[in-house]
Amino acid sequence: MQRPAPRWPGIGTSLLAVLAILAAGRAMVLMLYLGVAYRHEVDPISQPLSFYEFVDGAADLLGSAVVALAVGTQAVVLGMVRAGVRLAGRPAVLFITWTACLLVAAIFPTDDSPQILTVSGWVHQFAGAGIFALLSLAGFAAAPRLAESPAWLPVVGLVRRLSAGAAVLAVVYVVSRLNDWIPGFVSVFGGVDPGGLLQRMALLVHGAVVAVLAVHLLRVSWPAARSRTGPWPADTAASGAAPPC
Repeated sequence: MQRPAPRWPGIGTSLLAVLAILAAGRAMVLMLYLGVAYRHEVDPISQPLSFYEFVDGAADLLGSAVVALAVGTQAVVLGMVRAGVRLAGRPAVLFITWTACLLVAAIFPTDDSPQILTVSGWVHQFAGAGIFALLSLAGFAAAPRLAESPAWLPVVGLVRRLSAGAAVLAVVYVVSRLNDWIPGFVSVFGGVDPGGLLQRMALLVHGAVVAVLAVHLLRVSWPAARSRTGPWPADTAASGAAPPC
């Protein structure tokens, strides 16, 4: 007698996908809201997101956005593994390390000064560098694994393009920061320091990578969850029907 496939694994994967979508969406909405609501306290063009740590009311929102993005990333990674995507090795390590960098940057604030003077400030800087670099690398590393499954082929190209876009924004951001060591270099950008804008754009693209993977995970997992609706043997016995064999 063959036992019907349980429906809970498929439903659990779908719930992880929904959690990731909501978390990534919340993070991106909060980052956009901070840029508008606190534009007079922190210039969204030239000043980084970390400066919201020193603004009353904005620090909690920034922390919420960071935690939401971290939770969304881990939810989609776990859901993809449950759905059969082979992420073990470099992709998983990069996703997990990127999430850790998000949380470390939130725990250790930067210094409220032009120069980095404290251990917390240096830890924040190194974590920030990881945030810029690692998710793009994770997307590139995951793309070949996604391509192994026909169900994931439609999203492979988009993941690669978003990862490439985030990488380009990260490189341009690093170039914009050369003004810290080469005074006057910012004139390359027309005399405007675009570092804050580039940082926000890169993080929004990172959130888009997580959201795209989560939406496709839901597309893949939800039909499978709905198809696992066969009755349990106990149910068929109670109804007098013959159990499947």
